Amino acid sequence: MKFKKIKVNNTYIFLILLVGVLLDLYYESNSLYHKELQRIDKNLYKTAKNIPFYLGDDYNFYGMNNKSYGEKEILKTAQKLIDMAQINEVDFLYTIIIEDEMPTYTSIGGSSKEYLEYFEKKDVSQFYWFTFEDVEDDSIEETINMFNNQNIVYINSSDNLGDYRSVYLISAAKDGRKYIAGADMTITNLNKAVFRKISYQILHTLLILLILFLFILLISKNMKEQKKLRETFIKNINYDGLTGVLKREKGIEKMNEIIKQLPLEDKKMFLGLFDIMDMTYINEEFGTKIGDDMIEKLAEILKATFRETDEIIRLNGDQFLVAIKEPLSGGTMEQLEQRFDNSLKKYDFMKKSELHMTVRKVFLKWDRETNLNAMLRVLFEKLRFMKGSDDKEVALMELDLQRGLSNHEFEVYYQPKIDVLSKKIEFEALMKWNHKEKGMILPIKFIPIAENSSLIISLTEFLIRQVKKDIQLLKTKISINISPNHFNKEFFLEEMLEKYDNLDGIEFELTEDNFIDEVDNSIKKIKTLKDAGVNFLIDDFGTGYSSLSSLAKLPITTLKVDRSFVVNMFKTHRDMNVMKTIIQLGKNLNLKIVVEGVEEEKEINFLMGLGVHIFQGYYFGKPEKLETVLDKLKNDTYFVKLNKLNTKI
Repeated sequence: MKFKKIKVNNTYIFLILLVGVLLDLYYESNSLYHKELQRIDKNLYKTAKNIPFYLGDDYNFYGMNNKSYGEKEILKTAQKLIDMAQINEVDFLYTIIIEDEMPTYTSIGGSSKEYLEYFEKKDVSQFYWFTFEDVEDDSIEETINMFNNQNIVYINSSDNLGDYRSVYLISAAKDGRKYIAGADMTITNLNKAVFRKISYQILHTLLILLILFLFILLISKNMKEQKKLRETFIKNINYDGLTGVLKREKGIEKMNEIIKQLPLEDKKMFLGLFDIMDMTYINEEFGTKIGDDMIEKLAEILKATFRETDEIIRLNGDQFLVAIKEPLSGGTMEQLEQRFDNSLKKYDFMKKSELHMTVRKVFLKWDRETNLNAMLRVLFEKLRFMKGSDDKEVALMELDLQRGLSNHEFEVYYQPKIDVLSKKIEFEALMKWNHKEKGMILPIKFIPIAENSSLIISLTEFLIRQVKKDIQLLKTKISINISPNHFNKEFFLEEMLEKYDNLDGIEFELTEDNFIDEVDNSIKKIKTLKDAGVNFLIDDFGTGYSSLSSLAKLPITTLKVDRSFVVNMFKTHRDMNVMKTIIQLGKNLNLKIVVEGVEEEKEINFLMGLGVHIFQGYYFGKPEKLETVLDKLKNDTYFVKLNKLNTKI
């Protein structure tokens, strides 16, 4: 009877869990659908808003009829809309006018397979002058009403090709005629996007249900096996899966048991609290996998430092509590602390990325008159005091930066930008800090602190003055990065013009963040400095949020394509098309294209096939000091791989 009772109860539990999981899946999928719909609506709106920019001022609607444009013009317009649809991941883009009380398409392009085939066949009837009635669109009245009464509307519609989610924007052409700029996403693709997001959750849920089913089946067949499984389950509850140490709840329970025994044993105890610094930054910058590796390594160091009889507890993400009872092995508490520090120093984590683990630690001697909660509060208060000193650390870093500038600890490194056709070499100047005590410090460590103070101005001044000297020896153009915080300061323009009498040969690299908020002011600064001989480049293009219309206004000379697009371009056809489109966009704007981060010959060969001939990356050379660069120029070292490529051009 007992066996049967356990079986029935477990079955009930399984059914309850199954119902709960199914309900959760239902509500989660519904929530995902609405979130995806909101995302798509925003994307459709942004894309539709850029249609007038793509079509240009010469595309007029006044007096338009089915013979206004020839095949070449129709296909040219369709190509623009197809490219735009692929870049922005929408299915269709189009313009509509109301002709004889009937919505009529005057241009259309899309990324769907059908429309790409129409384009290849040059079937212009699919791209120009056909009505809603021709395609059996069910939103004729709704469209006419919106055209007369609204500026923007989101609708669901259908025609002979399928169902759509659409956005209509009322615009006015240069000739004054009103028209609709629209963008569509098929409902099928919307559903596919939602399905992809919930598919993992469904598989994960099915796996859990399968495990539960097998668990219940084993219980029903063998009570002895049931006991073993229960013990394993209890162990998983009590011990952390990543580090193997006690979880918080079980650890606190264990601590209370130890506290009860201490007076009886007449022994002392110490508590140590350990916390990894900057874990949030590490997870965001390098990924949670790196953060988990650090947490796991800290647990290993704690196990190696303390004894098996000492309790190690993972309180939360990156915090550990250690209870050390007398007698202490290895000497005094101070000696144990030193042993931990020595073990931590041996930990050389991700040496190539120069990423090291820093741990805060505080210790307390156990007070028999104080309960566990009170002791933990004291430990956490001490730790918070240490964290609060981070502001002091920033202040100390700023003072250290000033000292480093005074002591000439900053160094300039140069990385080549090579034109594989003309064999012309230019350079980008990068700054590093050779600290007298800490060694080489990369810009990612000190630039953010400098940007929040006037130190960024001093660092930029040092860089420009050093480049002005070195350019006399390098005899070529050199570009430097300008911080958004510095560029956007009111006095930036006056500072550049008054402080430096000659900036010939120096180019400024800006990211899209430099001008995203104040485009007109940025244009003024760039134009003025360009008249003074300074060319401007857009660095890391494609990773920011600038609009195409803003980009077209900027008087820049060069686009530098970010390394991330190079890494991804061979992964999928979509990624490859994105790279092609970015390059074509630069050409359409009459800009030079520089692709950053090239490391392999196959990358360069492919990009050369797209018309790119200026590259920067480790394939040709890493950033190096002036002496090394001059030596390589003298010995034509940079041309070794360049000549290898040119034999294939």
